[in-house]
Amino acid sequence: MQIVKGKQYFKIREFHDLKEMYQQSLLLYGKDKAFVFRKTPKDTPESRTYQEFYEETLMLGTALIACGLKNKRIAIIGENSYHWRLAHFATICGVGVSVPLDRLLKEDEILALLQEGEVDAVVYDGAFHETMIKAAEKFSDITTFICMNSFKIKENKFPFIIINNKTDIQGIKGNFTTIESLLPFGRQLLDAGDYSYRNAKINPEEMAYLLFTSGTTSKSKAVMLCHRNICADIKALVGVEHFDLHTRVLSVLPLHHTFENTCGFVAGFYFGFTVFDCDGLRHVQKNMEEYKINCLIGVPLLFESFYNRIMNEVKKQGKEATIKKAIIASNALRKTGIDLRKVLFKEITSKFGGEFKIGICGAAPIDPEIIRFFDAIGVRILQGYGLTETSPVIAGCNVKVFVPGSVGHPLTGVEIAIDTDQPGAENEILVRGDMVMLGYYKNEEATKEAIDKQGWFHTGDIGRIDPKDNCLYITGRLKSMIVLKSGKKIFPEEIENLLGKSEFIKESLVWGETDEDGEVAVWAKCIINKEALEAHGANIEDETWIKEKLDTAIHEVNKKLTSFKAIRYFTFGENDMIKTTTQKIKRTMEIDSIKSMLEKNKIKLREIAGKNMDAVKNFIVSYTHSDSTNKQ
Repeated sequence: MQIVKGKQYFKIREFHDLKEMYQQSLLLYGKDKAFVFRKTPKDTPESRTYQEFYEETLMLGTALIACGLKNKRIAIIGENSYHWRLAHFATICGVGVSVPLDRLLKEDEILALLQEGEVDAVVYDGAFHETMIKAAEKFSDITTFICMNSFKIKENKFPFIIINNKTDIQGIKGNFTTIESLLPFGRQLLDAGDYSYRNAKINPEEMAYLLFTSGTTSKSKAVMLCHRNICADIKALVGVEHFDLHTRVLSVLPLHHTFENTCGFVAGFYFGFTVFDCDGLRHVQKNMEEYKINCLIGVPLLFESFYNRIMNEVKKQGKEATIKKAIIASNALRKTGIDLRKVLFKEITSKFGGEFKIGICGAAPIDPEIIRFFDAIGVRILQGYGLTETSPVIAGCNVKVFVPGSVGHPLTGVEIAIDTDQPGAENEILVRGDMVMLGYYKNEEATKEAIDKQGWFHTGDIGRIDPKDNCLYITGRLKSMIVLKSGKKIFPEEIENLLGKSEFIKESLVWGETDEDGEVAVWAKCIINKEALEAHGANIEDETWIKEKLDTAIHEVNKKLTSFKAIRYFTFGENDMIKTTTQKIKRTMEIDSIKSMLEKNKIKLREIAGKNMDAVKNFIVSYTHSDSTNKQ
């Protein structure tokens, strides 16, 4: 087993729970702005200082305890907002357990998770009001429903009836109230001497978060995290990374995801961040320019979209050669200690506010060339790695270690191992440290399978450690691995990464399929980049032309692979694949969808090789409809 342990570069102040950490930050940054947000993109921005957030946390926490929710589970669902943060932090710092839910889930999935998480109350966005009405009717154990952003409730639909700081809806079981009414209620209780929340003690070892994984390859599991886990991850981050006081961070990723929750929210309290809520994905660049953002935490798709936007504009202006020469000259000057990037590339960086310095990228691999390009113009993109089960970050590039293509070194104090004795060889990545979860909720078997007796968490990811610099490289997933009859192993992610370099392929999915002769063939589904194809004079309706372009692209990819990894068959489409909220393709669901469609219509997989799968689906639907009409 190869083991690497993370170093410490920066001083870490000691704390044992998030409440203690926040109280330290309150002394350091109390009068500074903590959050800036709008209710809608058209509104004037509002702000809260660290002191104001603390006071409102006391008010809400006290009110929640008065509502009988001490030591209860409180689900939170909705768009990123100030009240989402307030509800989450108030809950974990003295009330009970926070159960963040993905707002993009379908209604039946939301209801199923409310039941699976055994929640006692729900804090919900106004947009989910009708779903909560159904939850109140279905689950008698959920006693309280608290609406945030109630202006989103459809006019005159299920009106609230205010009763003593609580509300009820006529004919519906359960108490319905709003955060807006609970805050003054909490203030009254505090003024009357109710310190039940203010004086609440935190047990760092007890579950504080119950988080459902995204389930890209299997059914989601409920991960139990405690204050010790989250605090350990924050301290591990602090040991390798430094941020200037008042760093302006744009919050884009959903707060129910641990990457955003830990790094972009609670860790921000330690560093003294000012967090600005994004008005929506369509407004990212506008918000960056408006707020003069310094740091952005995102997924590869976000940074890739920035890169593509920049390159398209450069091409449109005919400045490709000029930019290339400027980068070469700038890189040469940097080696001598002269950094002119802010001047040379001002026209580009001004589109993102002119103050954008650091991008933190996780959740999926990003093309190293994109990282190098941004570094060349003055923006350092730091790629990291982690899982919900590890609170989440366990490794990353940082101010001391910057190797594009890798996820850098383990964070301070974190142990990472590759389950093989051969230096540089690939195998499963194991992790050990205080950030590793308590376990999976009500699933001891899965917990024992994931965490061995030595305390190593088995990630299910495949990687290698470069013996030269101890940097970690992620190469695939155990569950997506393709095993040939010869015993040779193929990791689809490696091939998908190469396919992604083609300008004609927007995204891809690679999997193995057993042929009639018993051999395993490598298949790929490619989603075409219509804009790129049209720029080359393509008629999107001309399937033959598109097939020829994809044939060429796949031939180029196969030339870079050893023969047994080569793609033998492919299909393509125009519609995006099924994804999680962090834009990872749900592999199992996508592959099952393909097979189900073929099986239902008695079509063999080989029959759609080289064809537009979306067109095949549309033909089946129209043919079935036409056939049923004729029978009538």
